[in-house]
Amino acid sequence: MPLPYEHAAIEQRWQARWAAERLHEVDLTAVAAAGASGSSARKLYNLVEFPYPSAEGLHIGHALTYAGADVWGRMQRRRGHVVLQPMGFDSFGINAENYALKVGVHPGELMARTTANYRRQLTALGCGWSWDTEISTCDPGYYRWTQWVFLRLFEAGLAYQAEAPVLWCPSCQTVLAREQVEGADPSGVRAAEARGTTAGLGSCERCSTPVIERILRQWFLRTTAYVERLLAGLDDLDWPAKAKNRQRAWIGRRDGVDGRVTYRLRDWLISRQRYWGPPIPIVHCESCGAVAVPDDELPVLLPKSKDVGVLRPTRAGRSPLARFGDWVRTSCPRCGGEGRRDTDVSDTFLDSAWYFLRYPSVDVPDRPWDTERTARWLPVDQCAGGPEHVTRHHLYARFVCLALHDRGLIPFAEPFPRLRLHGMLTMGGAKMSKSRGNVINPDKLLAEHGADVTRLGLLFTRPWDADGDFDPAVMVGVERFLARVWRLTTAPPGDGGAGLDLGRTVDSVIRSIEQMQFNTAIAALMGLVGQLLSQDQPPGREVRRVLVSLLAPFAPHVSEQLWHDHVGEPGSVHTAPWPPRR
Repeated sequence: MPLPYEHAAIEQRWQARWAAERLHEVDLTAVAAAGASGSSARKLYNLVEFPYPSAEGLHIGHALTYAGADVWGRMQRRRGHVVLQPMGFDSFGINAENYALKVGVHPGELMARTTANYRRQLTALGCGWSWDTEISTCDPGYYRWTQWVFLRLFEAGLAYQAEAPVLWCPSCQTVLAREQVEGADPSGVRAAEARGTTAGLGSCERCSTPVIERILRQWFLRTTAYVERLLAGLDDLDWPAKAKNRQRAWIGRRDGVDGRVTYRLRDWLISRQRYWGPPIPIVHCESCGAVAVPDDELPVLLPKSKDVGVLRPTRAGRSPLARFGDWVRTSCPRCGGEGRRDTDVSDTFLDSAWYFLRYPSVDVPDRPWDTERTARWLPVDQCAGGPEHVTRHHLYARFVCLALHDRGLIPFAEPFPRLRLHGMLTMGGAKMSKSRGNVINPDKLLAEHGADVTRLGLLFTRPWDADGDFDPAVMVGVERFLARVWRLTTAPPGDGGAGLDLGRTVDSVIRSIEQMQFNTAIAALMGLVGQLLSQDQPPGREVRRVLVSLLAPFAPHVSEQLWHDHVGEPGSVHTAPWPPRR
């Protein structure tokens, strides 16, 4: 059944109106710090993991994640919370650089184009992002503070350089952290190390190339210094059991003989022999050794070149930054003698280990985060992300926050007290990838069906946290559902539904959204619509108001249209109080 309205016109109308009215922007001073008086507003920091803008655009897996988090945030806003729902771009790193080298464009120029495309898609999806707080990790105004965080760890003895066996990707031409290697059998690794072979070392998580082992001098962060606290802290976190178990297994506590305890976790290898990342802010001096770049000289900017070829990694294991002699040569900050800049860059996971601290303070230029705003908004109230990051991003962020908290730099130790993980959308049982030719770009779905149908279809097809195939046929059923809602709400008012228990539906929708079970919430709405269609008369005004109000988090555009033009309520449905429970 085709939609009885022009979805493109409705989406354009309301997205322009929301932007003009700054509907989703937040007064960051509107809430008080935890435990403080002076504000009755309840803050809610709704964090979703930001994307790598390294390919042609978003895929529907991103759309599933963001639509679900947005539904949760929209309901919480209407239930009395001041919701900060930021978005940014993880625009440094090998993923972005590899794509730039592939197409022969400087990564800085490419990122400007790709982030603009991502921003367009993220807006078209109808999510309530606070664009005022947007960040991009390749912005010098951001990576200045990534370098600052590194130096605080260096001062604390938690960042060090050492020669060690490392995992090397021959294709990406750089070292990898163990967390970035897939398919490695721990017993196979130990056996390979003993034999001096590469069997069992696994493959690069970015390009699937089998990794090899090399001996190189690298920068590490001392995650092992926090191993006991990383393990014990999991007990008090509101995370899915499978996420806790996965991180516990990665930390890998082993109780041996005579009370000796060992761990699988190793120190975090962060240096990369690539161009596109924050330069390690260290100067090497023959007399003084490794010396921190002074804070007032940050950021250490990347050297510029119009020749993309000089940015390519070398097979010898040297960073492309070593080619820029004038950039490398500098003076020692301590003695003033000759020095040379470190030519490695830090891995992208260091960029994302603290980005949630920057969002509320993005307009503060002279410090990484404002103390008062951080006390108001942090820690994050809910983080929505992917299960693949449990042993990567989530672990690294916990380590960094523990270290910063110990130095008195932030008032909390755990960044993500509540974590929810989405499932993986597949096609034909296989993970979506360009090499398989089974990637679905959400632009196609948005053009054919509109944002509301796309959101509902993705969220209705299966539980948000479950893996499974995406079936485009679900869109037909969703269009039929929205057409029925439209017909019920635009008909002349009657007395239909007057005897229905609307509070029961409200309860069901609240409970399902709270549990991130969006498919059951949508099923409850479909059930209500079925009941209304069986009535002798069209629904009355109050019934319409509740129906549209409950539908709004899932289908924000058509709900706004119906709210204004047919329910006749003032203001936006997205700021109206949530319907009362039974």
